[in-house]
Amino acid sequence: MHSLALVLVWFGLTTLAPAQSFYVPSDTPTVGTCNAFPFSTSDMRYQALVLASDFGNAPTMIRGFSLAPCTTGERTFTRITMKLAHLAAPTLATTFDQNLAAGAATVMDIPSYTWQMTAHQWNDVDLQVPFAYNGVDNLVVEFLVTGSTGAGGNMHRDATHQRVYAGSYTGQLTGTNGGLTAFKMRLIAGDASLQVFGAGCTGSNTLRPSLSFNGTAQRGTTLAVHLADALPSTPLALHVGTSSAFPFPLDLAVAGAPGCLLYHDVFFVAPLSSDPLGTAALAFPLPRFQNTIGLLLYFQWAAADLSANSLGLTTSSYGRALVGN
Repeated sequence: MHSLALVLVWFGLTTLAPAQSFYVPSDTPTVGTCNAFPFSTSDMRYQALVLASDFGNAPTMIRGFSLAPCTTGERTFTRITMKLAHLAAPTLATTFDQNLAAGAATVMDIPSYTWQMTAHQWNDVDLQVPFAYNGVDNLVVEFLVTGSTGAGGNMHRDATHQRVYAGSYTGQLTGTNGGLTAFKMRLIAGDASLQVFGAGCTGSNTLRPSLSFNGTAQRGTTLAVHLADALPSTPLALHVGTSSAFPFPLDLAVAGAPGCLLYHDVFFVAPLSSDPLGTAALAFPLPRFQNTIGLLLYFQWAAADLSANSLGLTTSSYGRALVGN
């Protein structure tokens, strides 16, 4: 375990960030009306405005982003793309690209995206790239959502921040000014955060292996990574990585495991075995050093299952740990 902690320190040399999150408009994920835009719709471009005053008119590094679903369940998307951009204007225009003219950064771009949502609490999206906010301008948050199905993806909102949107999106240049009806947001600078995404592929026991966490991603603590619904007493591997960006997820159908996905890169593999109930857990020490704030760690299980497919394995959902305070 000590050698693993040293590996994490090596991969965790990141820019310092204060321990905080910014809530738009407030840290109240259990309240507010529920609205379908954009995640309970299919093929929508959506922009929301965050004001410089929401950041205290100070620069910060945005390392995570959360929303507050009204429903618990699994929602799957053909693709989700998220962009962030500075905006000097006080309000959003109805022309999408005008709002991104200062230079938009793509901070998340994921095909075959499955979001494991828990109602009435902050749920992270898989923000893959941090964004350096300048502390002067307003901020545009854009989502482009295509092929959305599954559990309802309505999000809590308050009548405080502007949105612009276009439904049935096929490349329209302009959208509808939705007024002060944007979803509630949490923008994470230095706080720790955990989220589970993706879906396991069905094994010969008709179950999908699933990953879960016990603990927090706070630096200097121990995070337990759990597996359920694998075959009993079978070899396993916990894959640990630092990025879910392109070319991931990788479809393992070409290797003989249709429906199984490898969701992130792999820099460390921990071999172990499931217990007689098909479960397992690994205690994962997180580095305590200040310069590991903002370190992203990804986890996914692979389980031997010779009868499941010609590759002889199944894969689990994946977890994202944002190390912080």
